[in-house]
Amino acid sequence: MSIEDILKVAENFEIEGFRFYGEKKEEIRSKLAKEVLDFLQEMEKEHTEYIRNLRKAMENNEKIPVADVDRTKNFFEERLKGQAIEETPSEDDLKDLSILRMALLIEKDFVNYYDKASKKAEEIGNLELKEILENLRSWEESHVKLVEELIQRIYDKNRLDLGFYPF
Repeated sequence: MSIEDILKVAENFEIEGFRFYGEKKEEIRSKLAKEVLDFLQEMEKEHTEYIRNLRKAMENNEKIPVADVDRTKNFFEERLKGQAIEETPSEDDLKDLSILRMALLIEKDFVNYYDKASKKAEEIGNLELKEILENLRSWEESHVKLVEELIQRIYDKNRLDLGFYPF
């Protein structure tokens, strides 16, 4: 698999992530969970644009663009830490939970892909691309943590509200 192939697949993954979050945020019930999906959709859009710029620069033998700093940590600290899951019925929490679990799998797939792609870049001696792919992996890892935190909040809330652990 060539570098171009790796980046093309990465771009397609990010596009599909963007679409998924766009569709599912309309179904989600919790305001906080909706904000998280909205944020993740925006991040996937930024990742797509970055990968497109990267592909274009490589195609034209231009300087590789430096990626913007991932804002997941700021989102986590500003919004997620400061907000409680609002009082929603457990049925709504369960629906949100199924969407969030799909989001978690998507983000974990991204982490896995970027990890394998960075190793491939190292094998072929492209250390600059390896670093870029590792950065993308790191960003996706922060998305995994964000979704895991929200899932945990739903678990905790329902254990307290319902007196049992529903999963």
